Amino acid sequence: MQYKNGRTWTWRPVLLALFLVISSVAVFRISFAARSSDTAISQQDVIRLESRFSQLETRLNFIENRLRGIEQQSRLGDSRGVSDADWALLRSEFQTLQTRVVEHECALAKLDERTLAATARTRRRSETTTDPCRANPDTPIRLPGER
Repeated sequence: MQYKNGRTWTWRPVLLALFLVISSVAVFRISFAARSSDTAISQQDVIRLESRFSQLETRLNFIENRLRGIEQQSRLGDSRGVSDADWALLRSEFQTLQTRVVEHECALAKLDERTLAATARTRRRSETTTDPCRANPDTPIRLPGER
């Protein structure tokens, strides 16, 4: 599939695969940190974290399905002669989805920081961090559906 100016859509699957790999690594790190914690995590905290992971997974699946739908629409649109206004709308929706992905990654980073052992968390806070999500992990996680 190509734009009218010749660029291909082959980067979308690569971007989606990269996002899924990064999300999987983040979830693995969070679960590993939770298991190797110096202090015991209460059962209620584990249930709450599992609930949050389930919500994040649901949202990520929703985003993935929307991306697939947009790709299918763009394939169909190429054969029908889509207007520039439709392409602009498609690009803006894709940028909105990318923004949501970044917000979800930030939420995962906050959860990762929250589940670190006390010593690891203290050590990481003493280091200079440039990631705003990891710098303030105790701030509430607000995803677009909760506003």
